[in-house]
Amino acid sequence: MNNVFLNGICRPWNIHAPSFLALSLRVLGDAKGGVSLSEWREKFSQFVPQRQNMAVDPNGIAHISVHGTLFNKEAPYFVAGYGGTDYDEILADLKKANSDDNVKGVFLSIDSCGGHACGNDRVAQAVAHCSKPVFAYSDGMCCSAAYAIAAGASYIAASPDSTIGSIGTILPLMDVSGLWEAMGVKPDYITNAEGTLKAAGYPPSQSAEERATLQSETQSFFELFKSHVNTYRDVKKEDMRGQAFVGNSALKAGLVDEICDKNSAYNKLCILTR
Repeated sequence: MNNVFLNGICRPWNIHAPSFLALSLRVLGDAKGGVSLSEWREKFSQFVPQRQNMAVDPNGIAHISVHGTLFNKEAPYFVAGYGGTDYDEILADLKKANSDDNVKGVFLSIDSCGGHACGNDRVAQAVAHCSKPVFAYSDGMCCSAAYAIAAGASYIAASPDSTIGSIGTILPLMDVSGLWEAMGVKPDYITNAEGTLKAAGYPPSQSAEERATLQSETQSFFELFKSHVNTYRDVKKEDMRGQAFVGNSALKAGLVDEICDKNSAYNKLCILTR
């Protein structure tokens, strides 16, 4: 595996960066040697910033990282390759914090653009029902699925230049019918006789009926997201249209409780848990 990997990185490439990452992931995914997420994180750490493990400091505060794209039970090499976080990692950390008598509070450090809709509510609910006070802080991004996780925290703070919100759900599809036609490619999906919607989401384009069922699925995920935010935060409907807010705008919209530096937020939690 090392020879394959070094053969890829120890030479010049004229290549699009995301494409090279995808190629690297494929090579590493086919290689032997890495089985756990922690092992894959170690392999990728010199190329992509990785999520930090939970640590409990002398004040009894458990520091939990919500970092990068959020994945639901994705392949370990994929999560590490993109410097993301698997939902199960956060759940495991919260479980440890809840069961540790030395832990007085939880400090969530969030820098994430969001991620998978499936699995997101489990983590959001775990944060909201944590037996210890939870403070969430972001000095980067706290958007979409990441904001759902923060929403149930006891207190949310952010830096002046943080990006907060993007409350919404998206199913990204592309109409590639023109490209397929130019290439002479014609789709021919065979489903069971009753499966009139089985090909919904498959390229090159969607019929009105297929689009309606995909819209319904996307709306269902959003309703779950919106309900959670409404339970724990006072955010207006017009501020939940998928837009993001920077710093003080997020405070004004009620998405966060305070704009401050990370130490100030941490000290508030320490005072609360004395």
